[in-house]
Amino acid sequence: YFILAKIHEDAGEYDKAEATLLKAKEARPNDPLVFLQLGGFYNRQEEFGKTMEALNQRAVIEPNNPEAFYTIANYYWDKAYRDFRLKEPEKKDYVAKGRVAIDKALQLKPDYIDAIVYKGLLIRVELTFEKDPAKQAAMLKEADRLQAEAKELQKKKLSGVVK
Repeated sequence: YFILAKIHEDAGEYDKAEATLLKAKEARPNDPLVFLQLGGFYNRQEEFGKTMEALNQRAVIEPNNPEAFYTIANYYWDKAYRDFRLKEPEKKDYVAKGRVAIDKALQLKPDYIDAIVYKGLLIRVELTFEKDPAKQAAMLKEADRLQAEAKELQKKKLSGVVK
């Protein structure tokens, strides 16, 4: 299904690509990879709502997989950070949803380096909305602490201390 859908997508046959992925969903309704593929397809089609719907469905199927929640947070951060067409309330909403997802990922795996990094990145986007200098300073301090924590975990991982 995935290869055929990609062939259709590459040929500009987006309706056929989507139909093929939806057939995969029918054939394997509990396969998280189907929802990851659907999410990626919808994101490339700039259908963010459908992207997040698919990724959230994956998280429902894999509630104990921190990577599922990390992926959700990653997509929210990317949208909030890179889409300059978004208004501030939408960006705030996406950052808030990303923070919920990343916190779930870190609850499941506290030493998840990529999730720690993205939590810091989400805070840095959130920081752009904050007007209170004291709150900005506290948020920046937290983002810097997370960056340092991720670097330290990375060092330990490279030395073989953390798996």
